[in-house]
Amino acid sequence: MIIRKILHIFQINENLTGNQYINFIEDLYEVPMEERELNVNYLSELFEMKSFLNNIISSYSHGMKQKLVIIAALAHSPKLLIMDEPFVGLDPKSAYLLKEEMKKLSNSGNAIFFSTHVLDVAEKLCNKIAMIDKGKLIYEGETKTILDRYSGLEEYFMEMIGK
Repeated sequence: MIIRKILHIFQINENLTGNQYINFIEDLYEVPMEERELNVNYLSELFEMKSFLNNIISSYSHGMKQKLVIIAALAHSPKLLIMDEPFVGLDPKSAYLLKEEMKKLSNSGNAIFFSTHVLDVAEKLCNKIAMIDKGKLIYEGETKTILDRYSGLEEYFMEMIGK
């Protein structure tokens, strides 16, 4: 069923442990236990969360909660991943690792939509973008089209908004 290949992250219940939250999400998408254990083990080690997954989420820092949500989101390799500001609260190493995992997903044919205020990140990761200013779409298309004419997305954006 296609809906199981699209991820929606639900608000975190902070009374759960990290493992309980991840298992809840993976149960929703009917991820087989063997696949789940393999992926969660890999991702929790990658994001240095393995030793915290049995702790209550309310004891986590903002960055740890962000990493937990990312682990749950990536653990079943969704065909479509939608994330809102996924880099907020992440330390530089975790942000780098997330970018690498996003590239792997994309290179495997999966689609990733994410919002960001950091145009350098969009420039490095996205082959297609949409830019919005004050609720209005000011550009939609290939990132390369802008980069062929401007030094970066930031320069283009600033010109488009008249700064």
